[in-house]
Amino acid sequence: MALVWLAAMVQAGCTAKFIGDYDQSIDNGVSEVQQQAEVYFGKLKADPNTPYDPNFYNQINARMAALRTRAGILPQYPIIQKQIQELQGNLDRFQELDKITPRPVPIGVVTAAETAITVNVESILKLELALKRNTAPSLDEKNP
Repeated sequence: MALVWLAAMVQAGCTAKFIGDYDQSIDNGVSEVQQQAEVYFGKLKADPNTPYDPNFYNQINARMAALRTRAGILPQYPIIQKQIQELQGNLDRFQELDKITPRPVPIGVVTAAETAITVNVESILKLELALKRNTAPSLDEKNP
């Protein structure tokens, strides 16, 4: 019986969808978070005596909260939600480390945090790009 149902679904052109569609806001937001983080990492690398900057963390945490909310309301987005939580976790760990680390900050600490955050961002963006490729083109894309 299940085989008959599956054959009927395939023949009818129905497809099962296990993940939501591409979301431009998530794509842009994650890219903005990475850009902000890279600016801060750059400051720390250029001058390891740069003091802890709570304003940087307030801004990036606000952006991350918006991304978590956005991902939370999108249908079938648990994978992206988990990836955003992992990115937030790495940002939180770096914030705690940045807060307690005496200056000058060791470059290895900055580089390790930068690498971890970059891996998180790349994972999210790769998935978003894959979702974008599977999205039907808009009218503007059909008529260049």
